[in-house]
Amino acid sequence: MNVCYCGTVLIKCDDSEHEWDVFISCHPKQLPYVVDVLTKALENIGQKVYLYERDSEPGTAIADNIFNAAMSSRKTAVCFSEDYLHSEWNLYEAMVAQGVKPSGGRMVPIQLLPCQIPQKYQLVCQLNCTDRLHRRFFWRKLLGALDIPDSSDIADQLNVVYPDGCLDMILRTHMPDVIPNPLPRSECEAPRQNPRDNAGPLPVDHQEQMAHLLAAVVFAIIVCKMFDIFVKFVFGI
Repeated sequence: MNVCYCGTVLIKCDDSEHEWDVFISCHPKQLPYVVDVLTKALENIGQKVYLYERDSEPGTAIADNIFNAAMSSRKTAVCFSEDYLHSEWNLYEAMVAQGVKPSGGRMVPIQLLPCQIPQKYQLVCQLNCTDRLHRRFFWRKLLGALDIPDSSDIADQLNVVYPDGCLDMILRTHMPDVIPNPLPRSECEAPRQNPRDNAGPLPVDHQEQMAHLLAAVVFAIIVCKMFDIFVKFVFGI
């Protein structure tokens, strides 16, 4: 299907086997960029994009939603960042995406922010967004990896609307707590804190203190008695 959208041709890949064209896996901190730039740009050219936060099915297990998303998508774009690498659920998404076709072709690794991508995910070429030179070819490389026909021409048009993928925006604002309190995907991703950290001083248990004191007194009495018996036995006093 070719339809003109603001000067850009909409491309609908003929693939009846998959419900979605691409599953974008990202950490919640990078979700605003993924929604406002990547998803909008790809959907504007006719691609069906699966976002967990938007398209997952309520009431279904998180692991099942992730597995179904990867299996029902032609490609899975994994947006690596330090936040992503510290999220158990995000790493599960990457593992599932790689496991669909370990030899490559289904998983598109994107180094969205500076980070050390694990070796096991470096078996296929990555889309490096952290280098200014590489960012000049962002759309061409991404659309090519997604097997979109005429990707060079479409990339040139997208580059007018979203220059270099608007990656300067996310790189410039990448600092701790730039995006306030993103909701964790599940409680297991929430920071693990000791419940006593904010509990203040512990209440004094007077009964417990008295029990310890009584035990100490009884022990002292027993020791004195034993010493008295020992003296009488040795010295015959």
